[in-house]
Amino acid sequence: MTRYLTLALACTLLGSVSVQGADCGEPPMAQPNVPEGSVANADQIRDARDAVLAYSQSVDKYLTCMDQRASKLMPYLTKDQQARWDEDLTAVHERRRDLQIKMNEAIRSYRRSRQS
Repeated sequence: MTRYLTLALACTLLGSVSVQGADCGEPPMAQPNVPEGSVANADQIRDARDAVLAYSQSVDKYLTCMDQRASKLMPYLTKDQQARWDEDLTAVHERRRDLQIKMNEAIRSYRRSRQS
């Protein structure tokens, strides 16, 4: 009986979380294109930088939402589910970091090409 009550409580909690607007949606996957810095012009670099900043803000918003959601859900997840949750969020953060590094490299390449 307690098993069914626990299951009902977990379903109610999970259902109420999404009803309260805690659904964070899908992680931001559409990364902006970063031009090759050595052949790009200033407008292309500026536009790419702005797009990367906007993408980074959407990732921040998603990760913040997921952190808030995790505080409510973690007690009900198994160790494997918690590990998967952490892996998924780490992957989102790493994709963003890789994009930011690529953008920084494009900017450096752009500046070097202009100094020649």
